[in-house]
Amino acid sequence: MEKQTFWKVFSTLLALVLVLSLLFPFPASTQAKDTSPFKPAQNESQFQIRSAIAEQTKLLQGGPKLHKDLEGLPADKTVSVIVHLSERPVALEQGVQATQGKGFSAAQVGEAKAAVVAQQASVKGAIQAQKLSVTQGFSYNTVLNGFSATVKAGELKKLLAIQGVTLIEPDVHIDSIPEVPKQLAATAAFKSSTSFLGVDKLWAEGLDGKGIKIAVLDTGIDPDHPEFKGIYKGGRNFVPHSSKYAKPRAKDDASETKPSERPKTTPEKNEVGMPFATTHGTHVSGIIAATGANAFGFKGIAPKVDLYAYRVLGAYTGGEFSSILAGIEEAVIQDMDIINLSLGAFNASEADAMAFALNNAMLGGTIAVSAAGNNGLFRGSIGTPATSRLGIAVGNSTLPETHYSGTVNATVGKHKLAKAHNMMATTLKQDPAAQLKGPFELAAVPGAGAATDYKGLNVKGKVVVVARGEIPFPDKIKAAKEQGAKAVLIHNIRNAFEGEGPMGIYFGDSFNFIPAFDLSRADGEALRLALAKEKGTVTFSNIKTTTTAGDAIAESSSSGPSTPNFDIKPDVVAPGMNILSAKPMYKTDFPNADYKEAYFRESGTSMSAPHIAGIAALIKQAHPNWTPFDIKVALANSAKVLDSAKYDVFAQGAGRVQAYGAAHPAALAYSQDKAVQNQSGTQVDNTKGSVTFGPQPIKQKNISATKKILVKDITGKGGNYKVAIDVKKKAGNAKLTVDKSTFTLSKQQELKLTLTASKNANAAYGDEIIGWIRISNGTTTMSLPFAADLSGEFLTELQTPEMTGLDLSFDGDGFNDKAEYTFNLTGALAKNSLEIWDIMNPRSGGFEDGYIGYIHSADSLKAGKVKIPITGKYRPWTGAPETTIPDGMYSFDFLGIPASASPPFVGANVFPVFVKSTDPVITAARNGNQLSGKVEDKYLAYNTELTKYGLQFDLNAKLNASYVVTRSDGEQEAVPFGLEQDGTFNVELENFNAETDSLSIIVTDAAGNKGEAKIAQSK
Repeated sequence: MEKQTFWKVFSTLLALVLVLSLLFPFPASTQAKDTSPFKPAQNESQFQIRSAIAEQTKLLQGGPKLHKDLEGLPADKTVSVIVHLSERPVALEQGVQATQGKGFSAAQVGEAKAAVVAQQASVKGAIQAQKLSVTQGFSYNTVLNGFSATVKAGELKKLLAIQGVTLIEPDVHIDSIPEVPKQLAATAAFKSSTSFLGVDKLWAEGLDGKGIKIAVLDTGIDPDHPEFKGIYKGGRNFVPHSSKYAKPRAKDDASETKPSERPKTTPEKNEVGMPFATTHGTHVSGIIAATGANAFGFKGIAPKVDLYAYRVLGAYTGGEFSSILAGIEEAVIQDMDIINLSLGAFNASEADAMAFALNNAMLGGTIAVSAAGNNGLFRGSIGTPATSRLGIAVGNSTLPETHYSGTVNATVGKHKLAKAHNMMATTLKQDPAAQLKGPFELAAVPGAGAATDYKGLNVKGKVVVVARGEIPFPDKIKAAKEQGAKAVLIHNIRNAFEGEGPMGIYFGDSFNFIPAFDLSRADGEALRLALAKEKGTVTFSNIKTTTTAGDAIAESSSSGPSTPNFDIKPDVVAPGMNILSAKPMYKTDFPNADYKEAYFRESGTSMSAPHIAGIAALIKQAHPNWTPFDIKVALANSAKVLDSAKYDVFAQGAGRVQAYGAAHPAALAYSQDKAVQNQSGTQVDNTKGSVTFGPQPIKQKNISATKKILVKDITGKGGNYKVAIDVKKKAGNAKLTVDKSTFTLSKQQELKLTLTASKNANAAYGDEIIGWIRISNGTTTMSLPFAADLSGEFLTELQTPEMTGLDLSFDGDGFNDKAEYTFNLTGALAKNSLEIWDIMNPRSGGFEDGYIGYIHSADSLKAGKVKIPITGKYRPWTGAPETTIPDGMYSFDFLGIPASASPPFVGANVFPVFVKSTDPVITAARNGNQLSGKVEDKYLAYNTELTKYGLQFDLNAKLNASYVVTRSDGEQEAVPFGLEQDGTFNVELENFNAETDSLSIIVTDAAGNKGEAKIAQSK
C-alpha cells in the first residue's frame, strides 16, 4: 500500500507553530487581581494552589535535574540552556499567598523579587568562582526564577551542583512554517467569525475591548498598518541581534522582520520555504484588534483594546524559548490583562519552562492564551506552551464555508469540453460570475505556470491552461493574474501522488487570485494537445455555491492530553481556518506602500488563539473584577459541544466558544483541581472548566476517586438545576456519579463527583472513561468535559526525534558521510526498526509501498537516550545484501512496539533527508562583464517533488554559488551570487578586466559536493 499518510505526517512534523512573548519589572503598585465576587471562594482556590505546589515538590525529589536532552553531549559542545533556581518567582509567590486568602502588597512584591535577585547573584558568584564557561542571556524573576545562558556541555553537572540550581533544560529553537498548508484549507468565502461567534451582539452592548491591555507575543507588527491606528501602544523587541540581521534595532522596535534586514548572503527563503521577512504577528494582531479601516467590512474581535506587540520571533519566523519567556515576564510586569501566544513546539509535557511561565502569568493576573498546535488530530499532539495547566489552550474549528463551482465550456477546433469543475480559488470581495462573463480566448502555458513560463506569450484578457508541479498552486494563480489573465485552468499530471483526477484543493479568496478551476489530467492535457494546433475559446456557466455548516475540527488541530496528568487540552476551540486579517507592507522599506489590499488569509491554531484573546478582552471589559480563572471557566462553560461522535474531549475541550454566552452567564461551574506550578514542586489551585481524574492505578486496586465542582450564581436569580453525566467512552465497569442530580442554586452549590472502577489486571492502553458533565437550568447549560485514564500503564513516549544532518553524501570523502538519528524513550521497546521511505518514488521497494529498506532492526531497545548511527548503508526489503543508500530524497521513519504494550506503537519521522553524491553541473558564458548561465543539479528535482506536497526550499539554501576572478597577483576572494529557483543566473561582474583576468564559477551544495567551471568570453 502506498504511504498515503505522508503529506499528513509531513505537514504535522514541520508545523512547529508560532507563539510569542516578553519580560520586565513589576510595577510597585501591583496588587492581586483576585477580587471578583464570582470567583471560587478563596479556600477552594487555595486548595488548587496547594495541590500544584505539592506536585512540583514531587518533581524535585531526588535532587536537581539535568534535562534528558542535555545528557551525553560532547564536553566541548556549547549548548543554550535555561537554568531554574529554587526561590519562588514573584508571580508564583503571589499565587501561593492567594491560596492562603492573603493579598500581595507592594512591599511583598519587593521582598519576593529581592529574594530571587539575591539567589541569582549568589549563583552567578559561584559560577565566577568556579570559572565556569557560562555566558548569561535573559534573567527572569517574575514568571520564572532563573536565566538563559550558553555553557560548555562538560560543565553542566558542575553548574547543576551549585546551591539553588534545580533544573537545567535546553533553550529550544522554534522554526515555524505557515501552520496549515494552504492547499489543505478548504474554504473560499465564509461567514465572518464575529457574527458566527456572537461578538457583534457584544459590540451592540458597547463591549469593544476599550481599556483592556493585550500583548501579542509573536513576530512583531506592522505599526503603519491603518488597522492599528490609534490602538497600537508600542512594544518591545526580544530577539537578540546577530549576524543573521544586516542591522541592529532598538529595544522598543517591535516591527516585523523587514526585507531590508536581510544580509545579502542570507537567502530570501530558508530551506523549508519560509521567507526572511515575517508576517505572522501582524495577522494575529489583526484578528484580535483590527479597527475596520477597510472598504470590505473586516474588523477584529476587540477593536478598541490597547494593543502591544512583543517581538519574540525573528527572521524566518524562528526564535528561542528564552526570548519568549522574556516576553511573558515583561507582559506580567507591565500588568497586561491578556497575552496571546500563537506559537509553540511539539512537546506534550506540562513541565517545561514555557508551561510554567504561563501558569505563573495566570497567577499574576494575566490571562494567557496559547495555540494548541497544528500537529494533527491524534492523541498527545498538543504542544508547549499550550500544555500549561493553568493557561487557556485553543484548538482550531471551522466556520461556515462557501465553495464555488462552474461549468467550463471550451471549444478548440473539433475538441469540446463541457463539464462542471470545482474552483480552487477566487478573488477577494469579487463575484466570480461577474468576473467570468466571456467568451475568452484560451492559451496554453508551457510548464507549470511560473512567471518565466509566460516569456513570449501575451495572455492579457485570456484564460490560461497550466499544469500542477514545480511551484505552489497559489504562485501559479498569482503569476497568471500578474500576466493579465482572466482565469486559470489548473490540471493534474501523470503519476500524481493522489491520482490523476481533479485535485480537490481549495485555497479560498485573495487579492492575489483570479478564478482558478480544478481539472483532471485527462481534461487538461486534451485541451493542451488541441491548443497546440489551433486557437480555442471558453465560456463559463452555472456558477454555483455550496455552503458548509462549519463547526468541524480542523484535521491539523492538535489534541491532548498533556502529560503526565492526562489533562484535557485544548480547553476550547475557535475558528482558525482561512481567517482574513492584516498583512504587513513594511512602509519603512517601501514608503509608497499601498495598504488598500494589505490583507490575506491564514489557517491554523495561530488564528484560533487570537479569537479567544479578543473575546477574553470583551469579557474582561464586561466584568473588570473577574480573575483570569473566572474568564477561563466562563469560556469553557458556555462553549458549544461539537459532534462528540467525531471529536472527543481531547480534540475539542469544552467545545467551540460562544462569545455572548461567555460574557453573560447565569452561573459558573468551577472544577476544583490542583497543578504543579514550576520546577520547584510548588502546587497551586487550578480552577478550570474541565474535570481531570488523571491516570488511575487500576491494575493494583479498586478505584474510588473524587472531584468537586463549585457552581456559583452570577446574576443573583438562582434557579433549579439538573446535573447529567454524558459518558462517551468507558472501560469495564467504570462509573462516574454525582451526589446531587438536582439542586436549587442559592449563591453557590458544591457538587461531588465520584469515579469508581474495579481492579483490572488486564487493563490496557486506551482504557478510559471520558464525556461531559452537563448542568442545566432549562434555559442554559454549563458543560464540563471529564476524563480518566484507566489503562494502568506507564505510557511509553518517543520524544524529540532528530537527525544531526539532513543533507548527506555517502561518497567516502569524509564530509557529510555520517549522521545520527536520536530520540529519547521513556519506556523499553520490543520490536523496532528505522526504515527509509522514498519520497521521490512512493511505489518503490520490495513491497511497492515506498519503503526501500531499513537501517536498524532489533527485538528490543532500552529506555533512555537512543542514538542510531547513519553510515550510508541499508538493507533492502528485497532481500539483497547490505548496500549504499542511493541518491534521493527520503523520510527516515522509526517505528517501535512498547514492551508494556502502551501505547500499541510509537513512531517518528524525520524528513526530508537529502542524499546526494553528484557534483553540480554548471553551464555559463560571459559577455563583457555580464555572466549568465544555469546550474543543473539533483536539488532542483528534489524541489520539484516537494512542490507536490506544497513545500519548497529556497534553492540558494542548498546550492551556494560564487565566482572567482584570477589576476596576475593570484586568485581573488570568491564573490557569492544568487540563483533563480530554476537554477539560472545573470550576474554583473565587479572589477573584471577581460584582457588580463580569468574567471571560474564554483557551486557547492549542502551535502558537500562541489562543481566548478572555467568561463570563457562569449563570441
